[in-house]
Amino acid sequence: MNKEKKARKTDEEKLKIISSLVVMDDAMFEAMCESPEFIEEMLQTILSNPKLRIIYDSVVPQKSIKNLRGRSVRLDAYVQGEEDKAFNIEIQCADNCNHVKRVRYNASLITVNNSEPGDEFDDIQPLCVIYITQKDFFKKGLTVYHVQSTIQETQEVIDDGLTSIYINAENNDGSKVAELMELFNKKELDDNDKKKFPETYKRFNSIKHDKKEVNRMCEKIDSYAREKEINMCISMCIKFNQSHDEIISELTQRFNLTEEDADKYYNEAIQQ
Repeated sequence: MNKEKKARKTDEEKLKIISSLVVMDDAMFEAMCESPEFIEEMLQTILSNPKLRIIYDSVVPQKSIKNLRGRSVRLDAYVQGEEDKAFNIEIQCADNCNHVKRVRYNASLITVNNSEPGDEFDDIQPLCVIYITQKDFFKKGLTVYHVQSTIQETQEVIDDGLTSIYINAENNDGSKVAELMELFNKKELDDNDKKKFPETYKRFNSIKHDKKEVNRMCEKIDSYAREKEINMCISMCIKFNQSHDEIISELTQRFNLTEEDADKYYNEAIQQ
């Protein structure tokens, strides 16, 4: 029996798919973060530092790292700053996890991953985690929450090298960060957006309207749809108490994956 060929999307169908995307969508954000200029502009806005500079060739969208037990975590965007500081930017629209502990876990993996044998604790690289959500899960009515370690008795801030910044698109406090979050939920940008966030506008319009970028985005969307199907399969297998080996076998057979790739999907799924 001949295998049925997958129908190719027409240009009109592709444009319709892309036109519905916003920056807060996973596939769109990944594509946006392929532009170092966009990431730099985003960090400058969030950190209120127009002089902030990143190392362009250090940008890694969808960076995967593992802990000592082999459990994987995938970072939305990772980049090094010029002043020996690392930045991890995450977008999380789902509300089915402990966001604060997720940030802690990711930060610990990044810290270990960036350390070399023989490093002194003074050598630990400063890290800033920026965690963007659709809803304000702190429920305090703010757009931005800066979190650092403090001495409870004196409220003195302790510089342990980690800064966590939580940003949501639910609350608009009139700040430039809130304006950026409003832009992150728009399907099309206008001249006013271009004036305020020129690099964001440039990358956004390229993805939306350049034929080559539209084709690449459709491939990303197909990849995300396949990944979602794989994750649903893993969830169902776990629900029915299947073992790790049984789940890996199911994934390799059903989705034609190697055991290594199946294990990677499994590890990423269980840490969500």
